[in-house]
Amino acid sequence: MKDYSELSKWLQDDIQKPAVIRNGDYVDTVIRVPYDDDFDFLFHQNSYNGEPLTVNANLAYCGIYSKLDGQLYDVKFPLKGKLDDMDSTKSMLDIEQQFNDDVRAFIEGVVGNDVDHLRSPSFEDAKYDNRLDDFRRNYADSIVTRMYLGGDSADDVRFQCGYYLDRSSSALMLRYLKYHDATVEEAATGYWQTHQDDMLLELRKNEIIREKFRVLEANPNHPLHKQKAVMDAVKDSGAKTVNVTIIKGGEEYSFKYSADRLSRYLDGRYSAWEMPPKDRDGFYEHFGRYSDFTPEDITEISYRGKTLYDTDSLMPDENADEEFSDDMDDDEDEGFSMSM
Repeated sequence: MKDYSELSKWLQDDIQKPAVIRNGDYVDTVIRVPYDDDFDFLFHQNSYNGEPLTVNANLAYCGIYSKLDGQLYDVKFPLKGKLDDMDSTKSMLDIEQQFNDDVRAFIEGVVGNDVDHLRSPSFEDAKYDNRLDDFRRNYADSIVTRMYLGGDSADDVRFQCGYYLDRSSSALMLRYLKYHDATVEEAATGYWQTHQDDMLLELRKNEIIREKFRVLEANPNHPLHKQKAVMDAVKDSGAKTVNVTIIKGGEEYSFKYSADRLSRYLDGRYSAWEMPPKDRDGFYEHFGRYSDFTPEDITEISYRGKTLYDTDSLMPDENADEEFSDDMDDDEDEGFSMSM
């Protein structure tokens, strides 16, 4: 063969004799090793003495040819970039990731968000109650904070299956390529039989997150709403630096500040280190060294003379805190706090 392009016919015609590509004294030899009736493993050996398949050189793996679709998978040197019309562009890792995604999607489709789709007698064990209590106290608030500031709502809280293939297997991946639906269902069934407790725990945690989301969404005066309003106002402005006005301890102060910092999820507090030195010195002079400020302190943000954010536009509900407090008295355990 003169070049690698002729390999396509060699592969499609199922020729068992090694393919030899010559370029002067440089010789690259490609051989096929049948895995089964539908897949061949490909190996190559190169030499610089004009001889193909010498005894003193190793064979190197360079891909898998599928007779099912005429495609190459997991292509390596020297075939990479030589047979683009046959290259699926999928590595074995890509196939494994797609397999994991398909199994998770299958299980998620069966489970949905409904705990009634799962049954596990052992889930009544007190250890699960303790894990849920710990999750409610120490983790749920921060999850809701990240989700809310990222633009999610209670409707976006959905069951996400934790399946992943714990050990790579070429045999399983080739079976997946050959019998896609059956292989996915077999893996999903095995996971279902051994992980119902884990899935139930995930669903119960989601119930806690949804309830905390509802509490947050029902209180328009919650400080997270101001932080999100600040983030949303700045993130699409195209600004690198904005003008910020705050009222802190009854004192007003204006300064320049990093737009990137204001648009990111942080811990609800902004450091003075993102100010120019002159503004930072003035900030410390007004409010004390190592002081910071919060979204609730911000009264206005502007960029090039245009107001991006001001507290007047938020129009908080003056009665919301009182009504919210009454609701919390009825169900104190379902409250939401800013736990960053």
